[in-house]
This record gives sequence, C-alpha cells and structure tokens, in this order.
Amino acid sequence: MNFRIKRRRFGQLTIVSAATTLLAKLESKVFAQQLSEQLYGVILTPASKAITEDSVDATSANTTPAIIIYSIDLATLATAEEALVANISALTVGNQQETTETVAKALLVKKPSERITALTVLSDNTFVIAATAATKQGTFSRLLFTEPATKSRVKAKKGLKVKKTKNKKYSTVESLVVVTTNDKKGDQILGVISLAEGGPPFELAFINPTSGQVDASNQLGLPQILPNQRLSNLTQSPDGTIYATRCDAEGVPLLVKLDLANKSQITGKGKIIRLVNLSFNNKPLENDLVSLAFSSAGQLFALADPNNEKTNSLFIVDVKTGELKFLRKFAVDKITFART
Repeated sequence: MNFRIKRRRFGQLTIVSAATTLLAKLESKVFAQQLSEQLYGVILTPASKAITEDSVDATSANTTPAIIIYSIDLATLATAEEALVANISALTVGNQQETTETVAKALLVKKPSERITALTVLSDNTFVIAATAATKQGTFSRLLFTEPATKSRVKAKKGLKVKKTKNKKYSTVESLVVVTTNDKKGDQILGVISLAEGGPPFELAFINPTSGQVDASNQLGLPQILPNQRLSNLTQSPDGTIYATRCDAEGVPLLVKLDLANKSQITGKGKIIRLVNLSFNNKPLENDLVSLAFSSAGQLFALADPNNEKTNSLFIVDVKTGELKFLRKFAVDKITFART
C-alpha cells in the first residue's frame, strides 16, 4: 500500500501473519556470564533482493517479500555459526480488493525495490517486520507478523487507502519498537515514519499491532523530530528506557533516548535527549547504525558497517561512551532479541 500519513489523521498498514517455529540452541563461551539467549536477525532472500523498482508496480502492496530469519546464541557468539530459524516465502494479503493510492513516478531507476526497515517483538514473542517496496507507481510499507510459538494458518490483510501528505511524497515505516508500559493498554508499537520515502522529514507515531492503524496526532505529545534530522534504530532497554540514533545535517550519528512521560512545558511534547556520539576504534562513526537491540541483561548490541565492507557486523555499544566493540560478522538487515 502507498503508506502516507498526516498529523491528526490515521492510516493503516498492510498486516500479514505467518506461522513459523523458532529453532536454535547452541553451546558456548563468550557472554558465558549471561544465560543463554538468542539474538535474531532478518534478511531478504536473494530473490527478493533482486527485485528492482522499474520491474514492479502497485500490486506489490498485495505481497510481502520473502525473508530469512537467523539466530545466534550469545553463549557461543564468538565461535558458532548462525542458525537458520525460518525461511518465509512471499505472502499474498487477503483483502486485495482494497484500493491503494498510486501515483506514477516520472523517473525510474534500476535499483533494489525491497527494503527491510524494522524488526521488533511483541510480548507474546510474535516478530513484527516492516518491509518497504519502491515501485513505478508508488512506495508501499507492509508489516509482516510471524507467530513463532504456533503453527496456525497464515492470515493476511492489506491496509486501507491513506490520505496524502502536503508535500505529496510517500511515507514509509523506517523503525519500530514495541513499548511496554505498566498500564493495561497492552503492546504499543512506536514507529519512526519518513514523509519522503526514507528521507527527512520524520515523525513519531503509534501503530496498533492488531489493526495497523497509525496515530501521529498532536494530542499524543510525541517528541518532535526537527526537519533536518534523521531518527532511527528504536529499541527499549529492560528498564523501559527507549533509545535510538539521531543524525543531524552533518550526518554524524549519536545515541539518544526518548522521554515520552515528561513533556516540555513549552511544546507539550516528549523529549529527545542527546547522550553521546557513536565511535569505533576511537574515531567518530561516519555512517548511521543499521539496527540496535538490548539483551535481557541490559547489554546494547548494534548492527553496523562502519568500514563500508558491504557486509553488516555485530557490535556491543557502551551506552556511557558511545564506543562500539566488534564481535563478529552478521550479514542480516535488522536484529532483535526474543522476550524472556
């Protein structure tokens, strides 16, 4: 679907449920002080990677890309190979009759169409994967829900048509985190939405995990992202703090935390609090991270490619200093931990 959002308006995402069984148990040494815990990564299949923007159209709103899920046991992080968890074929949504908004593009280039933009986990250990397709008739974001603990029949649903933003560019889901709260609201998915096909401006919104309904309304008081800033890589620590990365106009990535509770007396919105610049080998990072995830022990892990090797690697992050420490190669697009 052509996913576009305007403040004070609501949209709906494509929703898909896929039954998978999560496997993987390895043995170990590194992080032996922690209980055995699985770190998961998701990546497009080679066939999905090969799809180009000029070769697909709006019917991509009806189909999710094929993806692969891998896992690594923290206890064997340094020595063991990643384990194949699931290979999920492309899925067709059930409500194809719903109309999606399309606008033909004047310029087409032969570049990859599909991107995995987010990975997070609901409280029942259902994985939520956001995928975006750029096509010659629009850009579409879809949510794929995999149910790791069951073998229920695959279900799918496409979101309804969404109104245009003022600048008439396509909005996409660029980051997600399941926010746990002490109230009875249940799982809430907080997302970073790009209003320009992956570029700024960005805004924060809540996404209903059941309906896919998106709420970016002012009354929520979500922190405001400045027009020249990029916010990405949302994650939540075991103590409930929401972290992310932010890049300003200069493109230097830094670690930030989001304070949704203590509103600014001037704007009435939550705050984005700057923490530290991110660095590797005592040098500031030149590129943003790819993904962030907290283990149950409170260790922050990052997926990144600081040396432009065209292959992502796994790092641990010192939250106080911002320094990344290399652990191993991990050729996936996004990472997360299952709920413990």
